[in-house]
Amino acid sequence: MRIEERGAQPVILDARNDPAIRLGRGRISACGEDLAGLRGAYVVEMRLPAPCVRTPEGAVDPEGSRLALDRSRRHLAAWNALLEHLARRVRIVNPPASHDVHFLKPFEVAAYERAGLPVPVTVSTTDPQSLAGLPEHLAGGWIRKGMVGGYTHTESIELPRTADAAQVLTRQTPVLVQERIEGDNVRAFVLEDKVIGAAAVIPMGPSEIDSRRGDSRVQRIDLPDDAARTAIAAARRWGMPFSAVDFMLESGTGRFVLLESNSAPFFVNFEARTGLDISGKLADYLIGRRSA
Repeated sequence: MRIEERGAQPVILDARNDPAIRLGRGRISACGEDLAGLRGAYVVEMRLPAPCVRTPEGAVDPEGSRLALDRSRRHLAAWNALLEHLARRVRIVNPPASHDVHFLKPFEVAAYERAGLPVPVTVSTTDPQSLAGLPEHLAGGWIRKGMVGGYTHTESIELPRTADAAQVLTRQTPVLVQERIEGDNVRAFVLEDKVIGAAAVIPMGPSEIDSRRGDSRVQRIDLPDDAARTAIAAARRWGMPFSAVDFMLESGTGRFVLLESNSAPFFVNFEARTGLDISGKLADYLIGRRSA
């Protein structure tokens, strides 16, 4: 809608379909759509063909699944090749290199720490002894998060004190635990190395630690200069011209602690609840128009 309001014509491509990519002199198309006049591209989600096939009885079909996985990988390679080609001539939000950050949570936090950005104490391990040996009495305690962002909720956790007890948690999967920061979740939207809006997302339940669950209220805030520089540095670290950068605003100290950067953040509901113009500024960027 914002693209159309600016006199441009949006083209929507579904990554689950046959890419049918054609590149040539002065020619470029995908999914049967001519992209020669493209001015920008926004990658919302790379939802590829399902890599699993089941029998009529519901069991996994090994051979069918192998072929489906190969097909899904070929689709991903084709789409990434197209986006890399487009990035040489138009604005891409966001480039393929930034998509995997979502699946590299321990690496993401470690990269911020190495860059000197403020992050919570974070440990990811498959070693029961390491998990049992963590300090028990941090100020806010500990939370458990998913290894991949967005797929699970954050939960409080009481750390096991013995390796035997910790083995129950680490037997089937790596565990990621993090220092709990008491305070409010803050989301800052970054575009072109500028913070274009920020708000605190405050759960209505006083004991809730995941702002995505249950009722919450959203309060617009002005991000302090130090936090704004941190948000811009986090997005820039992954080559994201557009990102939603999440913080915890620590109660009492007012310290902004960096959590993660999101390459394809939802913003429609955020706009509706805050009055911030995110989609309009993003549309301006994609079509190469300078925002007011």
